[in-house]
Amino acid sequence: MPARAIDAGTLEIRPYRLRLLRPLHTSRGVYSVREGFVVLAREGGLTGRGEAAPLPEHGTETLAECFEELRRATLTKLPKAPAARHAVELALLDLRAQREGVPLAALLDPRALREVPTGALLSALTMPELAREAQRAVADGFGTLKLKVGRGDDFARAAVVRDAVGPNVKLRLDANGAWTQAEALRRLEELAPLGIELCEQPTADLIGLRGKVPIAADELVAQDFEAALERAEVIVLKPMVLGGLLPALALARAAIGRGRQVIVTTSLDGAIARAGAAHLAAALLADGGQPAAGLATGGLLAEDLCEDLLAPRGGVVRIPEAAGLGL
Repeated sequence: MPARAIDAGTLEIRPYRLRLLRPLHTSRGVYSVREGFVVLAREGGLTGRGEAAPLPEHGTETLAECFEELRRATLTKLPKAPAARHAVELALLDLRAQREGVPLAALLDPRALREVPTGALLSALTMPELAREAQRAVADGFGTLKLKVGRGDDFARAAVVRDAVGPNVKLRLDANGAWTQAEALRRLEELAPLGIELCEQPTADLIGLRGKVPIAADELVAQDFEAALERAEVIVLKPMVLGGLLPALALARAAIGRGRQVIVTTSLDGAIARAGAAHLAAALLADGGQPAAGLATGGLLAEDLCEDLLAPRGGVVRIPEAAGLGL
């Protein structure tokens, strides 16, 4: 893979490496850096921007595979691998929205809303730090908090957050498929009294988990969408994992048509991909209210790809009036 930008025909590929402020611990591993590629598509004096941030353990191609896919892509030939496809598609959508003079959200749906409520992801390790982080997030205007579980004393950590923020803040959990069915049933039963909004992917297959805590499908969405619809009340959409905004939009519409709610989230991406996810979430709000999106991950990064003009303020991402992504 290159250490500097290369020109792949009409697309420019720029590798990047972003450090996290502190390691993010999940049941699937510890993340301290994010590596990927910025893709620039130029046409008629305009530049569309896209981003590929592979996450193989969540279903994308590897970094090396992503680069090879991008290297062969053109303005008319989208890659097949999800992260690479996401990057090229996003750059082309940004370009098209700029040509048409509309925000990307309006290109996806002319009825798109301009404000997207979003939740905050908690990443502190110790109990005192976790309580302080939760309180800061609520003070910043977030009404929904998300806690990673499946790697320790989940009840104690969730209880610390609930005690710190009170009963009116929504608390959602994300196990990343860490539990067996028996473990999930037992732990969700224990956690339910804390007022859990939902739990994302308690087990790998989500079989037999309907109960006191609503279940959200995350990793299963890309693996078996029909199974996700059958076994979960909420569908989590990661555009990077699903191959772009348009595939994610199609899945969202199918899910909403089946009576499911949808949550658009990032996959620890840079500012370009986060902006794309925000525009998608805004477009989906045209079909009715949904749980808070998962867009507030930029604060986990020590550095970013560009100025984050779509960063949440008061727990809300506001879509700019500018054409395209608005970055």
